[in-house]
Amino acid sequence: ESQSVVFSSTTFGTSTGTDSSNCVNDGVANFRNGNGWRDSRNGCLRREFGFGWGFTGQAGMVAMIQDFPAFENFRPTFESAPHGAPHVAVGGQMATFYSPEDPLFMVHHANVDRLYA
Repeated sequence: ESQSVVFSSTTFGTSTGTDSSNCVNDGVANFRNGNGWRDSRNGCLRREFGFGWGFTGQAGMVAMIQDFPAFENFRPTFESAPHGAPHVAVGGQMATFYSPEDPLFMVHHANVDRLYA
């Protein structure tokens, strides 16, 4: 997943940042006059991809939908894996309550909404 085109210097920025502090200073994260992105606390956008987490692929989603046809059983399973795992896997702001400060958050949640629809 960290090698996905989503995590490139020409799209949403690299998966682990571009310096030793894991600050992402490329891709759309570098939109602020070329000086890099700043969060609400004036810190950089950080990503620390890994931690042994991964994303649920198409086959996994199909199986989950088939295994849990009732929404009340599907929702808790969905919230922990397909929704929660990318937050943890990307790390940095995505793994905190500040996750909306990562531009990738909007793409992730658009996909979450798509899957719920």
